[in-house]
Amino acid sequence: MARKTEQMKTIQSELDRIRAEIDKLKIEEAAIVRIMKSLGGDVSAGAVTKRKRSPSVKPLVLDIMRQAGHSGATSTEVDARVREKIPGVGKDTPAAILSRLKSEGALVYRNERYFEKQFAPSEPQNPFDNGLRAVT
Repeated sequence: MARKTEQMKTIQSELDRIRAEIDKLKIEEAAIVRIMKSLGGDVSAGAVTKRKRSPSVKPLVLDIMRQAGHSGATSTEVDARVREKIPGVGKDTPAAILSRLKSEGALVYRNERYFEKQFAPSEPQNPFDNGLRAVT
């Protein structure tokens, strides 16, 4: 009988320890839920919502350049139009995309303006160029 009483005390103390740990974890959980809510996270069903990826910027830049047509657009103008559609776009992203499209041959850069290749102004002719090349 004494052995049973000792076992019950041991089990009861273990149960008390587990309940105290559960209470501590519930307090921690509540604090984390408050932080997640303040950051705009969804805590329903215990799942954290993933940050949504912003739409691809390259197609948007190509659309902007197509709309710019024969007048072309500066890097600053493209940047402003991209930010209208995607406010959270990275600081240098539109300029980097313009540069990449230029190096790929999709855009032409003249007089500080980018043009879609089909709308690019023709190369100005050098009035001193008569078609003869210097022989070296």
